[in-house]
Amino acid sequence: MGCCKNIIGSLICIAILCGAGIAAYMYGPWNNKDNSDGGSEETPTTLTAKTSACTNCCNGLESNCDLPINEVTWAFVHNAMSDDSFYAANNDLPLERALVEGYRGLMLDSCLCDGDNIVDLIQDYVTGKDEGSEENAEEQYLGFCHGTCAAGSRSPATVLKNIKTFLDVNPKEVLILEFEVGEGTLELLYQALNDSGLEKYVLRGLEHDGTVTSWPTFQQLINANRRLLLFAHDGGMESCDKQACPEGIFYTFDHFSETNWNDVDTCDVRGNNNNDILEQRGFFLMNHWKNDDDLDLPSKTNAEEFNTYEFLSARFDKCDERMPNALAVDYWSTGDVLKFVEDQNKKIGGGGDAVASSRSSSIRH
Repeated sequence: MGCCKNIIGSLICIAILCGAGIAAYMYGPWNNKDNSDGGSEETPTTLTAKTSACTNCCNGLESNCDLPINEVTWAFVHNAMSDDSFYAANNDLPLERALVEGYRGLMLDSCLCDGDNIVDLIQDYVTGKDEGSEENAEEQYLGFCHGTCAAGSRSPATVLKNIKTFLDVNPKEVLILEFEVGEGTLELLYQALNDSGLEKYVLRGLEHDGTVTSWPTFQQLINANRRLLLFAHDGGMESCDKQACPEGIFYTFDHFSETNWNDVDTCDVRGNNNNDILEQRGFFLMNHWKNDDDLDLPSKTNAEEFNTYEFLSARFDKCDERMPNALAVDYWSTGDVLKFVEDQNKKIGGGGDAVASSRSSSIRH
């Protein structure tokens, strides 16, 4: 949900200081002059195998099934599209692998791409030309990128197709996608979602005026086969109590509070007066990542420290107002994140049946 707005400047700085490396950039995976994908265009074979042999489990645990979806802890991949096919990546491995391993929340940024690579970005910077300027409008296409497509992008068609494959193969799994919508991409994102075939899985029909007071249980979503929740912010998305949101897409900040970006030490809530509405929102996201101090770029070294079980436990213990129920990390394959989240949910699940028995929600099939 947090976007490193300085990534373009950081990339340019590095490229200028390391001029000798520019030639290497020209042949890197981000040097795509067509609408290609940094990852494989084919469906990864790992997605066609079920992730769990437990037929009575919901998102990996039996105890999750009768709990409302906002009463368990979700593991999220921050900037999930950004893998080792990107320059200054947030993650080593692709988001498809994260799904197979057990992450159930993906944070994706939509961008307008024009096929430029890192060298083109420097030239545009020097000449004062904006990436995505009107003169390139005919060449632009939708991508999932972070800050600039010149550092890498993934094809939304491929990514969404692979997510659908995962849901097809794993009927007991519920996913959350959270989109940071880039300027000028909202309609293209709607179209990509419509074209993906995911519509049949999207949760819709919840009555709310910007705040959902009663979220369905995992089992209710599984029974209805509405196992995909879509949230979005920026790029024209506003609170659904102020505008008519597209059916099936929730405005993120109607339902999420979050901790500050680049803060791994506290549980402070981001934004003014957000403590007052912390309990009103269904989800409290802990942004658990910190960029490199010098260049403000993702840091695997930081993740190796912050993604440990001990560090996660210590930070959760600092949350006095409310325990987070969503945890977003960089370098998802580093550390003990999934083990920590599983243990959190095992603790929560001890009283799950009693909590869920008084809950109800209307889901349209």
